[in-house]
Amino acid sequence: MLGVMHPQFTPEALRAVAAFLPIMADPAFRFTDGQPPAVVLPGGGVQMRGYAYDPQVARLLRTLDEFGWVHGDERFQWPQWAQTPEARALRDDPAVLARATPVQLARLLTVFARQERFSDGSRLGFWESGLLLGILRRAAALAEAAG
Repeated sequence: MLGVMHPQFTPEALRAVAAFLPIMADPAFRFTDGQPPAVVLPGGGVQMRGYAYDPQVARLLRTLDEFGWVHGDERFQWPQWAQTPEARALRDDPAVLARATPVQLARLLTVFARQERFSDGSRLGFWESGLLLGILRRAAALAEAAG
């Protein structure tokens, strides 16, 4: 992990995360290049290239890391947490997500950042489900409330 060890939930950190909302909520924004993660080669083989995410996704990940929002140690077991009732409620119920704390947002964003390594396209799932925009909306609301 490049950033700090403990998440920062300062107004500055909330604003930095929320700054991605107008970028990613723009109807012209494309989360990926639209190409499949695998290419069929002329001989019939398949070459995996992974998803090509917009550069703003990498910027978001760097911002999350800068403010410590991606847990990088064993104290937070994100794979286990992602299966909890809390995580499912945040992921599946927009009303619950709209009340999420900064700690809960950081946990969701840790899953967003880390899960791709084990499940190609999981970030795209966050996008297509509307979860990522919901997280960014909640960060914006918290940033506004924090002043």
